[in-house]
Amino acid sequence: MALPRLLCMWLLVAGTHGVKDGDMRLANGDAANQGRVEIFYGGRWGTVCDNLWDLTDASVVCRALGFENATEALGRAAFGPGTGPIMLDEVECTGTEPSLANCSSLGWLKSNCRHNQDASVVCSNETRGIHTLDLSGELPDALEQIFDSQRGCDLSIRVKVKDTEDLHLCVHRLILSTNPEAQELCKEPGSTVTMEVDAECLPVVRDFIRYFYSRRIDVSLSSVKCLHKLASAYGAKQLQSYCAYLFAILLPQDPSFQTPLNLYTYALATRDPVLEELCVQFLAWNFEALTAAEAWTSVPVALLQVLLSKSELAVPSELALLTAVDVWSWEKRASHREMEAMVEKVRFPMILPNDLFQLQFNLSLYWSHQALFQKKVLQALEFHTVPFQLLAQYRGLNLTEDAYKPRIYTSPTWSRSVTRDPDRYWSDPYQSFQTPQHPSFLFQSKFISWSLVHLSTVQSCWNYGFSCSSDELPVLGLTKSGYSDPTIGYENKALMICGDRFVADVTDFRGPKAMIPSALENNGSRSTSFFPCPAGSFSSFRAVIRPFYLTNSSGVD
Repeated sequence: MALPRLLCMWLLVAGTHGVKDGDMRLANGDAANQGRVEIFYGGRWGTVCDNLWDLTDASVVCRALGFENATEALGRAAFGPGTGPIMLDEVECTGTEPSLANCSSLGWLKSNCRHNQDASVVCSNETRGIHTLDLSGELPDALEQIFDSQRGCDLSIRVKVKDTEDLHLCVHRLILSTNPEAQELCKEPGSTVTMEVDAECLPVVRDFIRYFYSRRIDVSLSSVKCLHKLASAYGAKQLQSYCAYLFAILLPQDPSFQTPLNLYTYALATRDPVLEELCVQFLAWNFEALTAAEAWTSVPVALLQVLLSKSELAVPSELALLTAVDVWSWEKRASHREMEAMVEKVRFPMILPNDLFQLQFNLSLYWSHQALFQKKVLQALEFHTVPFQLLAQYRGLNLTEDAYKPRIYTSPTWSRSVTRDPDRYWSDPYQSFQTPQHPSFLFQSKFISWSLVHLSTVQSCWNYGFSCSSDELPVLGLTKSGYSDPTIGYENKALMICGDRFVADVTDFRGPKAMIPSALENNGSRSTSFFPCPAGSFSSFRAVIRPFYLTNSSGVD
């Protein structure tokens, strides 16, 4: 009767697990790694006065919240004044304390400060690599202790690796039955359940089963793949979703691109469409860097076909894309049919006539697929030399097809970037530039002028002629001047660059403005970057001009 006794202990301590004195959080920041410092005491959250506040004190806060260190210790309510009591004043830490509550200070609730002196921090851009899924709510720690005791069980779990039993655990059906995520594990009748796992995942099985008790689990970037695999196999949907979110953090961390390629293969094997699309999205937005990496020639045929079908493919130009495919084909030794399928997805009308002519001299693919290339070049030359009304009328071409529309071309011909200087927070970076009105050669001498600016305040919006609300800031502004051909529309894009290493997100210019997402997960109304930027802010922003023919002369600028 060990189980009833353990459950009694559970009931006695229920409700004691939760926020405790000395717990800390950051409030009102633009990203998860910055904000006003708040500390919990006596059932309430309060702030900390900035008297004697320094980097050592700030680093205690940052490390307690999972970051390596603090980069800034700010005072004077840098992230706005808080409410409620001022909990601590004249805090002095040595740097090793687990909380500000353990540092020297005047004591709890002893301060003459006002909230205009609330202390704030900006934490370093690297976390310690541990991410916690906590669904425990008011569940007590005793549940975890029940599992760790391995006593009073009524269900045995045999963990096998390649027909060899490597681990034996026992669990309690009654406890598992209260957790919807554990139903798959204990649904089979009998007193024994067999789990078959890969050898690499054996070390995390115990943590996975313990999660069904505590509903809390620490996930590292080294364990996320195995925990995702176990969660997928045993119906732990919330853990599976959380691991999928962590993959978005994992993908950009490997500049060799081997990790996203391996995860794409894993996603196909586990039939996980969410992870599959996550990998494709990252590779598409970072296609230029992928083609320069050693892993480029190991990209699977099917994956490259998917990427080439994407309009949101960031690459300097269509010619650069075709040249990269030529290198890939030479190293990959793909079949004739596979390469024909690749060439069909290249948007030849986006390549200028001079470059089209030189394909026969510069590409190994040209002569092995000469007939197809000649057909595609002729199609492109018609696009470059015949007005679109005649093409649509006499050739029956559908100019709204992807072949006649640009991808995300990052060359200077079609894009410009602005860089936000953190040391000049009062200055909004600005760029003016020109692009052809359209990719057709008919427009190569007809230019349109653009102005790109990073807008951080309502005042700067007014200065540059934009109407902004404080809720939407910061935002990118893009305006055009000069003659605007009524047959041409624009679907311009904004690229969020993280640390000059990877494209973290791509947003649309809706009218003259493009929203800038939060670089890290936040609790505000602003959307979060598709791929989190560990720095807490983007290093630069690139506007890409994407003109296309309108078939009804109704603009979408």
